[in-house]
Amino acid sequence: MNGRRDAISLEEAQRRILAWAEPIGAEQVPLLQANGLRLAEAVRTHAPIPAFARSGMDGYAVMAADLASASPHSPVMLQLLQGEARGAMTYRIRPGEAMRVGTGGPLPEGADTVVMQEAVTIRDGEDGERHAVFLRPETAGRHVTAAGAEAAAGSVLIAEGTRIGPGQAALLASLGVARPSVYRRPRIFVVTAGDDVVPVESEPGIGQVRNGNLPMLRALIESAAGDPIGDAHVPDEPRQAKQTLQRALAAADLVIVSGGISVGDTDVMGGLFREAGPGLLFSKLAIRPGSASSAIVMEGKLLIGLSGNPGACFAGFELLARPAIDRMGGGSGKLEWCRARLVEGSVKSNAYPRFLRGVVRMEDGLLTARPCEENSSSGLISIGEANALLAIPPSAEETRAGTMIDVRLLPGWQERVWP
Repeated sequence: MNGRRDAISLEEAQRRILAWAEPIGAEQVPLLQANGLRLAEAVRTHAPIPAFARSGMDGYAVMAADLASASPHSPVMLQLLQGEARGAMTYRIRPGEAMRVGTGGPLPEGADTVVMQEAVTIRDGEDGERHAVFLRPETAGRHVTAAGAEAAAGSVLIAEGTRIGPGQAALLASLGVARPSVYRRPRIFVVTAGDDVVPVESEPGIGQVRNGNLPMLRALIESAAGDPIGDAHVPDEPRQAKQTLQRALAAADLVIVSGGISVGDTDVMGGLFREAGPGLLFSKLAIRPGSASSAIVMEGKLLIGLSGNPGACFAGFELLARPAIDRMGGGSGKLEWCRARLVEGSVKSNAYPRFLRGVVRMEDGLLTARPCEENSSSGLISIGEANALLAIPPSAEETRAGTMIDVRLLPGWQERVWP
């Protein structure tokens, strides 16, 4: 293959990647270990939810019709049944009777209303019976959740592909699903490349940098619900690089490469990618930063090549690798974008779509956004400052403050906003 590389659109690159990033299989795991994974099958309820009519508060279960004439001047007294509130559903009340119930507890058969305990006075009668005194009428259904109000028996409660979070975990537990069937977390191997990159504990020489992309990529993989099972760094030596990739492919579902993917004489990974023949998905994108991003299929598995420049590597992961990991883990792989108003500065004209690191926040019900001050491909500090990617379309003119743009909110975006 010659050195000419045809640039394709980001949308086409994503389509080609997702065509190979199929879900990788399901397994059953303990519920307490399922957080962040996606369900491999829909979860149905075999019984109505709730299974019984329940009280919304501590109070007294009654028939609303008994209280129709109640007022401060004409109180209604109902005989108070003696029984354990938690076992109320084993009782049946008749006209003229009331029974104590607890929050979330069952109602006795026949009751259709709960009156809060603060509105009821208890009196001992001369006949030795206890009576509940009511001073106002109540509407039937007041403070009552009917059986099946949340879901009928047989209903799908959680769809296949839903990511398990706190709410889903609580619901699964309530249904007795101790080992949900989930899509396996994709195993991902990270390979960084280049003689100019040294380990974090080393002192860089002239023209060298510490390997900041490795810990960044591992953290990004974990945030995408991937499993970073291993990593390696290779020098600018083709044979060693190829052996490392083969070892990574044998162990992982997906390999992410950072660095050495361009067309320079020392870009060892770029050479290997261009030798992929029909396995080459693309080797250049019509975007900035990250135009050198690449993808190949090798030995039936997907490899995504990202820039060695930190800023471009970060953007490439969010635009290419995160969708792939999501799809392999049972999701759609579709990135969600929302609209925001650019409120500070302007963005210079560019012939290609640009994806800038930026900061967004909610103001008066509208998302507002500003680019980080430093937005070069090699920029590092702004990666930690950013909580969003700002999509700036191609334009022959500056994109000025006040323009509505698309933004991709990053995980935990609410925690990082400018003052």
